[in-house]
Amino acid sequence: MNKKLTVKQIAAWIGIIILVGMYLVLLVAAILGKPGTQNIFFACVGATIAIPIILWIFLWAYSAITGKHNIASLDAMESDKLHDKDGNIIPEGQIKTVIFDIGNVLVNFEWKAFIKSHGGYDDEMSARIGKASVENHSAWDEFDLGNKDLKEIVDGFVAADPEIEKEIRSTFTDLEGIVTKRDEAIPWIKAVKAAGYKVLVLSNYSSFALEPNGDAMGFLDYVDGGILSYRDHVIKPDPAIYKLLMSRYDLKPEECVFIDDTEKNIVAAKKLGIHGIIYKNYQQVVADLHELGVNY
Repeated sequence: MNKKLTVKQIAAWIGIIILVGMYLVLLVAAILGKPGTQNIFFACVGATIAIPIILWIFLWAYSAITGKHNIASLDAMESDKLHDKDGNIIPEGQIKTVIFDIGNVLVNFEWKAFIKSHGGYDDEMSARIGKASVENHSAWDEFDLGNKDLKEIVDGFVAADPEIEKEIRSTFTDLEGIVTKRDEAIPWIKAVKAAGYKVLVLSNYSSFALEPNGDAMGFLDYVDGGILSYRDHVIKPDPAIYKLLMSRYDLKPEECVFIDDTEKNIVAAKKLGIHGIIYKNYQQVVADLHELGVNY
């Protein structure tokens, strides 16, 4: 079966045919002593220079539109690295995929400030609301599981401390502002992807936190996919969520590294053969990634 030509091969053949055709015309004109041979010669010289430039621009534009790298879009500083058939860099080490948690990794989880700002409560009342809600893990998990509506979830918070029902309900009318943007998130993701790694997210996350916090969550436009728990109704550290990610993206655990700020989530990942890094700060994670051979 004939092998399908790539865009690069088609462009190269078009250029070759045009150039060969022009020089054949020049040869025939020269042999026959046709007038204007000199003009044909200069046209051939010009085409010899212009056609490769035009093809280079075409390939660069194709890369920019499709996201597939090629010789025209490669960074000169990366020309000595391994590339796949589309010109994408192939990571040199064992790790091929970097998986990010979201809260307190790619965004700030500002729940204490959120509670205060929504009601102007003092420290004592804010702590009490927090204990009934965010720190009431079984009830808070309902946000991330995505099985209940907002009222049902807040009912669970109220059940934990009925005396402050009014304060709890007024606090959790929505989750706008519960996460805030981290300036390093998008540049970090871009840098890792530019080095040839697939970038995914794996997070216990709620639709109620996603929808009103679009600016903070802008990095989602730059990742290659992932799992937000509310969509699949499973949360970390349940092994099922890690297995689902591996299956959905055809990943090998030993070729992945997972970054999360919660130790139990990293422990669960490691039990499945996934490399894990507990996030403490950005510089520490970068250093830990480099130790694993993830260089960017």
